[in-house]
Amino acid sequence: MVRSFDEAGYFETRVLLMIIALAISLFFAFKKEDNNYIVIFISSTIFFGIVELILSSLGMRAESWTVTVFGVVIPTYLTWLFQGLGEGAIYGVSGFLFLDMYLKRDDEKEFNLRRNLFIITMIIVFICSIIVGILGSTKPITSVRPMFGVVAILYLSLVIIISFVLAKFVAGEGFLKHLRNYLLGSFIFIVVNLEPMHILGTRYIGVLSNGNVTYADPVYQVFIMLLSYLIEIVFPRAHYLVVPVVLGLIKLE
Repeated sequence: MVRSFDEAGYFETRVLLMIIALAISLFFAFKKEDNNYIVIFISSTIFFGIVELILSSLGMRAESWTVTVFGVVIPTYLTWLFQGLGEGAIYGVSGFLFLDMYLKRDDEKEFNLRRNLFIITMIIVFICSIIVGILGSTKPITSVRPMFGVVAILYLSLVIIISFVLAKFVAGEGFLKHLRNYLLGSFIFIVVNLEPMHILGTRYIGVLSNGNVTYADPVYQVFIMLLSYLIEIVFPRAHYLVVPVVLGLIKLE
């Protein structure tokens, strides 16, 4: 996976998405007396942040890699939390909003509210992605990572297996159907969030040729990117919802 957008307005847009996720969560908490969104906001922030903290601790982030927002460098010890808020929160809230839309499908007013919020959120995410893609298209490569590392595959497999075992046997009867809808909403978010950057060439599948990184052929691009969305992102993040449900922190109708 090759990226050239890390310093191209990326985290500024994430601040906007964090604010949107928080606004949606607070709206449902105070206007609808529904704390599920606050819980998924916190859960997604923590779990995403923990992974970033682990990657940083293991030296899997470039030594010079920093997070900068409007010219302000985020302290290294807070980077993981900022990434959790800016990248994890909007992911979890978007997926849950799609699930909640399904849960309220028999109430036209509530269904329309969630549908409209989801559509508006996706439009904003899409615009942010295009902005980053355009800004990053003129930047040099900022990070390259292998797609099929043994450690990564083992970790992802373990997380996916544990999440789905909990979903099947602990979370309650019928929960797998809810998890399916949550993951579908999450997948839509990921495609809207990342695919414009892929198309604009700031996030793509590369191959090593004569010591240089070049674009993989189109079919390989589509296949590996889809695999990345599902196996690296969507399925391994099922626990963002599964864990709070198992703990009784989120109540699904």
